[in-house]
Amino acid sequence: MMMASQKFSKQAEEVFAAAADEAERGYDVDFLKASIRPVGRPLRIGATTAVSVPVRLDADRISALDAMAARDHQTRSDVIRRAIDRELAGHAG
Repeated sequence: MMMASQKFSKQAEEVFAAAADEAERGYDVDFLKASIRPVGRPLRIGATTAVSVPVRLDADRISALDAMAARDHQTRSDVIRRAIDRELAGHAG
């Protein structure tokens, strides 16, 4: 909580004023919703609580995984889950 007697630098005051001006003009809510990903690990994946499963990978696999994640705008975990889902679907029955 800011106290009335607190002093800020001129630069800080300018940043605060610019942020306040932007807020007063309003935000494009649709843009914000589209551009913000939840932060942190998901507690639920699908219908159940998520469980962490450590996996060791060599550098080549990690590089390929990171490239795929970047290309698809997903996390490593998202790519791994998709790969597991595809593999399991191929062996269902």
